[in-house]
Amino acid sequence: MSGEQSPQPPPSNSLLVGGICGISAAFLYTAANVALRGCVDLDPFLVSAVKAAPTVLFLAPVLVWMSFRGQPIITSGRMIPRFMLVALLGQFVGNAAFQIALGVIGLAASVPITLGVLIIGGAVLGRLILREPVRTPTIIAMVTLIAAVVVLSLPTSTVKPNTSASELPIWVGGLCAAASGAAYSLFGVVMRKTLHSGVSAPMTMFLSGAVGTVSLWSFTLMQSGTDPIAALNSTQWAMMGAGGLFNFLAFVALSYSLKALPVVAVNLINASQVAMAAVAGVMLFAEPVTWPLVSGIAMTFAGLLILMHGRRW
Repeated sequence: MSGEQSPQPPPSNSLLVGGICGISAAFLYTAANVALRGCVDLDPFLVSAVKAAPTVLFLAPVLVWMSFRGQPIITSGRMIPRFMLVALLGQFVGNAAFQIALGVIGLAASVPITLGVLIIGGAVLGRLILREPVRTPTIIAMVTLIAAVVVLSLPTSTVKPNTSASELPIWVGGLCAAASGAAYSLFGVVMRKTLHSGVSAPMTMFLSGAVGTVSLWSFTLMQSGTDPIAALNSTQWAMMGAGGLFNFLAFVALSYSLKALPVVAVNLINASQVAMAAVAGVMLFAEPVTWPLVSGIAMTFAGLLILMHGRRW
């Protein structure tokens, strides 16, 4: 990729729209995570499969409408094979691993770990792939976030949710959350490069949802058959569906934010989910407030503040 030109900076009048979309994505992702936290008693791959479906259902008619009106959907397909491969990684390692983490360490700990690793990975990959600068404050923030991830992964940081069907230890939940963040960071960077390569935002999102729907449903059916699906009640379907709907809406907002702002800036705005998740985990799911949890969240915010102070948009 050394011969490819890096994306041009967005015009200044698009920064406001990018910021609004980024904040909207943070709120919507929090709503999705609350719904997904209510599904920790279910197969995480099944939950992730249902979560991917709304993206396909909502965007298929949009693409048909765009095609009918003669609007460009794809002007260059050179990035599509790479994007679909990364989307597959994002669905299995990003979505499914995050769902596993929710069932092991809860919402308040999973979100800061995932976002911390996402921001670190976004900074590194943004530099390697998109040639975006990584300044000294960013490096300091990354070290702080790494320390926060380690603290939040300690066995004393949280307890397993009572409704969870998982028997994995706490440290494995922390590892799953970290793996999810790493997959999301790679997905975000490759997605932004795909958006700038000639693939429209609706098509990019549709491809990601289609990859997740086909692969996750196939994996779930091969692994468990149809019996667990038939045993689901209406409340469980509603919770999974709500998680998918909010995730789709957040995905739309995030896609347009990524097209307008640098990856690190989008990840920074999105990191407001840390506070939202902590409040939701304690207030809605009675997750315990422990010193390692509080310390890890505080260190996450410290890293974000360092990153914000040293960032010039």
